[in-house]
Amino acid sequence: SSQGGSERYHTREEIARGGMGAILNVWDEDLRRPLAMKVALREDGETSGAATDKGSQKRLSRFLEEAQITSQLDHPGIVPVHDLGIDAEGRVYFTMQLVDGRDMRDVVAMAQAGEEGWDLRRLVGVLVRVCEALAYAHSKGVVHRDIKPGNVMVGKFGEVFLMDWGLAKVMGREEIVDEPTSMIIHTLRSDGSSAQHTIAGDVVGTPAFM
Repeated sequence: SSQGGSERYHTREEIARGGMGAILNVWDEDLRRPLAMKVALREDGETSGAATDKGSQKRLSRFLEEAQITSQLDHPGIVPVHDLGIDAEGRVYFTMQLVDGRDMRDVVAMAQAGEEGWDLRRLVGVLVRVCEALAYAHSKGVVHRDIKPGNVMVGKFGEVFLMDWGLAKVMGREEIVDEPTSMIIHTLRSDGSSAQHTIAGDVVGTPAFM
């Protein structure tokens, strides 16, 4: 339930923020563990009431699609999604494993400085793991569309994760709201109105890495 989601997860801090959502470090009261929670943003950058913000239909639709796509990609290099819902404040969220580590920008800098045993060989190893995750996604017809060092996380025990599937596209699927997404939006939004996806032909990604 909405109230249950609000009581279950307690926010510790905001970790990062992008155009469509913010990543929070939260505590899961039921399973007694820390998690990462991504919450949808309204157009004004607030999170509460995102489910009923009529001006953010496209953003909310993309957010829900990210949760669905990520949850359906079952691979060691892709962070698993645990839960999707809406809390008492109208915040639309999904929860994921919290990765304890550094992004690849930091790892490259450490390799350049020769710190903590990082060198070119280990960097290439990280890239190979990213390619393996991409190959898996591509086999499922999913294209990430925002590969960059900031979206690669390296855990303390050597785990490598390709993060942020917010711009991902499922190949062969029309850029319209499909039935499952429509149903979720209808459930989460008070007015149940349809949402828009990326317009065909839109260029998406991070310019310096495209």
